[in-house]
Amino acid sequence: MSVSELLFELASDDRLAVLSMVGKQPARLSDVARNIASTVQEASRQLERLAGARLVSKGPDSRYEITPLGRVALDLVPSFRFVSDEREFFLSHDASSLPPPFVHRLGELSVHRRLDRLDETLALSEELLRGAKRYAWFMSDQPVRLSFPHEHPPGVEFRLIFPRDVDPEAIRRVRSRIGSDLQVATIDSVGVSMAMNESVASVFFPATDGRMDLTSGFAGEEPAFHGWCRDLYGFFWSLAREGRPG
Repeated sequence: MSVSELLFELASDDRLAVLSMVGKQPARLSDVARNIASTVQEASRQLERLAGARLVSKGPDSRYEITPLGRVALDLVPSFRFVSDEREFFLSHDASSLPPPFVHRLGELSVHRRLDRLDETLALSEELLRGAKRYAWFMSDQPVRLSFPHEHPPGVEFRLIFPRDVDPEAIRRVRSRIGSDLQVATIDSVGVSMAMNESVASVFFPATDGRMDLTSGFAGEEPAFHGWCRDLYGFFWSLAREGRPG
């Protein structure tokens, strides 16, 4: 089966609903028909299509179940759905700096809230900075003015990732507020902007003109969303050169 053929079989809301249903537990034809609100004949046709693509199989008890191939295909669907739902965003923003594994995991951002104004972005950054109990991590292509607390809870880890050509004076200003708890690292270029603490995370991408767009992005508290952001930040931190500019 070619890629286009596989995608064609998945290009149906009913077939995706059936695949998701039997992915949770094996089901009989009548149960499938009821789940997708169709006739038994139509449900049978959809199951035959999925079985022909070897995404589902029929067991000896006449119940349909997902195959290992179907399971992998189903796991990839959320990423396609997220990109489809946010098509207007990705038409005007460049996500090419994402490492391939994180592109494959874009579906983990599905449960999110959109940030569509700069004041929303800055307010969230201030909120997560004040609410940090264990850590506050930022990555930006340029220093963003934030109200770092004069007195912050002991043990809170502050991390900043900037491009290597960042103005050292900006780092000195931040360090004068945070002190020795501040860790700074630099990378050649920053293609994603992030702000997060242990509870909430946000991510932003450059517009198609190459300039970072902090007026439009995604934020979330759900474990999948937060885990994606935490892993991505960790990836860039591992590539960064930790140092003490300023």
